[in-house]
Amino acid sequence: QRIIEDDYIVVVHPSVKKEKHLGKFAVLVLNHPKIDKKIKVPCRVVVDQKRENNNEKRKDAIKADQTLRNSIGIPKDEEEKFTVEIYPLRLSPFQKLRYCISSILGKRYQFFRVCKADIPDIEKNICRIPSDTFELLGCEEGDRVICESVVDDKNRENNLNFYRLREHKIRCYGASKEMIKKRKEMEEENISARYPSAEKLLGVIPDIPRIFLDAHARDMLKVNDLEPVRVRRDLFHLFLKQIREFGIIFLLSLLAIRDILPINTAWQFIISVAIAFLLILMNIRAKIK
Repeated sequence: QRIIEDDYIVVVHPSVKKEKHLGKFAVLVLNHPKIDKKIKVPCRVVVDQKRENNNEKRKDAIKADQTLRNSIGIPKDEEEKFTVEIYPLRLSPFQKLRYCISSILGKRYQFFRVCKADIPDIEKNICRIPSDTFELLGCEEGDRVICESVVDDKNRENNLNFYRLREHKIRCYGASKEMIKKRKEMEEENISARYPSAEKLLGVIPDIPRIFLDAHARDMLKVNDLEPVRVRRDLFHLFLKQIREFGIIFLLSLLAIRDILPINTAWQFIISVAIAFLLILMNIRAKIK
């Protein structure tokens, strides 16, 4: 249950996990027939042990969250028309550590569909997402977020295909309803157009939210129009932000402890730091819990 709450998951048969050399994380890949492009999303793997002893005709069938299906362009109730592939996702030691820390402090991912940034926003290292999605991410407008995509690892081991996670940190601001409406009016049902329409080309209605990225951000993530990226809040940025906001509380607690407890200055400082640190972590976790 905890895994389901924290991640978007795929459920596979034990034989698929063994055959594909899957670990905890994987990449779901669809070569979309309507745009002739591979669309990829990272996900968490869950093995359905109950299916191991069942005589199923389709042991290669994969169950995926609705958000994952929408992200790769599979319309609701049309899943049987599409064939997907699944590959292992390798995380670096630092990414694994950060994943564990995020699990403790609270994490929530959101998938967005890549769109080109508006002219005033390019070359400023910012992105825009619908304003109502900040609360879902557990951050505020102007905070830094981490955009994630997956790329095929060229240094394959033992002829095994697997993917790596790419990350790009960027400041995030809100995209107004008027901005999104104007962009929709300019979009065309043509993958080669300047502004291709995801809803018309992929047929996913309603689609996942948009994220407006300039050419530099798209190049860092190795993504193009209509491809999905996974976004989460940057915990380190939030921690520094909370330190600035809790500076006054830290000073007040330091003064209060000095007057209440008969302890020396060194212990006053240590206890005050511990109290402030605990309040910061509780506040960060409470934003999405």
